[in-house]
Amino acid sequence: MTESANDAAGDALFARIRQMVMTRGVDIRLQQEAATLKLLFADGQRILINLDQQSRHVWLAAADGGSEFLPQGASWQSAQHGELFARLGTLLDQTIASNPRNSRTTPPPTQEATPVIIRHVQSGGGHGLRNTMIIILLCTVAYLLLQRSGHTPRIEQPEAAQANSATLADSRRQCESSFPNNGNTTVFPESGLQLGSTGTELTLKNDHAHPLLVILTAPRSLIPSVSVMVHARQQTSVRIPPGQYDLMFAAGSNWCDARYGFSDGRMLKFDNSLSVQHDAPMRIAMQSSGAGPEDFRALISTFVPATPLPTPSFSGDGSMAVKRHSNGHFYLPGSIAGVPVTFMLDTGASVTSITSAIAREAGVHNCKEIQFQTANGNTTGCIALLPQMTLGNFTLKNITVAVMPNMETNLLGANVLRNFHVGQDEDTLLIGRN
Repeated sequence: MTESANDAAGDALFARIRQMVMTRGVDIRLQQEAATLKLLFADGQRILINLDQQSRHVWLAAADGGSEFLPQGASWQSAQHGELFARLGTLLDQTIASNPRNSRTTPPPTQEATPVIIRHVQSGGGHGLRNTMIIILLCTVAYLLLQRSGHTPRIEQPEAAQANSATLADSRRQCESSFPNNGNTTVFPESGLQLGSTGTELTLKNDHAHPLLVILTAPRSLIPSVSVMVHARQQTSVRIPPGQYDLMFAAGSNWCDARYGFSDGRMLKFDNSLSVQHDAPMRIAMQSSGAGPEDFRALISTFVPATPLPTPSFSGDGSMAVKRHSNGHFYLPGSIAGVPVTFMLDTGASVTSITSAIAREAGVHNCKEIQFQTANGNTTGCIALLPQMTLGNFTLKNITVAVMPNMETNLLGANVLRNFHVGQDEDTLLIGRN
């Protein structure tokens, strides 16, 4: 590729990025130096895009690190973050949402007064007084013209001073004196959203170690429609009208209010929109991925209302017969340390698995961390020894179980089933002692 072609490629890349910034409609300053473009946000955050003119590789760097994007036809791709412009769009939206100052709109262009050029001519001492009088006269004329036009000259603040002013404006926002209750829901009037008993149920389950504020906005908007507080290790539900929403989370330690979340925290935007349908309840599970308030991931699932599980029938010797559920599985009742547990039969599982919620409720301790290989890839769980558990009317001792943090169903594996005689008569499972 020739040098002129390289320049054209760089110009096209940066022109497209400028267009992406302009469509956001917020105050982002752009600085270009040769093959590097900087996006500067009001709170001091920045995104840097660098183009290597020879290889056409693009380096994209932001607060959470950098990625190299390799050219593939008319686009650029990264093994970690996919397509360049999709990744940049996500970073733009996340950075805008992370601080209210970044959401302010682009200031309108200011009509600048025509400058009065005063040329000082060095001359002999005899003309010094005359030159001084000319300068004073011209300055006076310029001042009168400005006063007549009603235009007040704008004094540009240094970047640091602008940041201090914005910080001062944020500090004037009054934060609430008390932390909201779990499930506290706020609807913002400007959204026009109305909640009621006829909407679709949205369940919010927070398995994170920190409280989170879940915020729904209109599509491609950062203006909140409704926010819901979910305390750590708790869940709540709210009914919302069907439709498309964007999803954001506020995470932090010091509470402020239902619009901004935490005074010391961050606003995080979910990559995908939330599509809420009629009669299709949804669930958002927030799970810890690190020690900080912002270290979590959100898992979204849509489900149909559960149908009752078939009730087992018992014989005199404790044997039980269980009908197959409408979803094709068999479910068996049991308990761990007195905590009721429903197990789903999984003949392909070598070890019985329980959820982390059941483990916490049953007081399971001394759990040894271990890596498990699942259908969705490797995951970290732990192995524990249960002094006692029950299955139906049978009692078992010293049973090994796996505690799986990302699992919502308790699975009955081969290490328990081998203690029983298991048979099947069409859609009925028969379990008795060996």
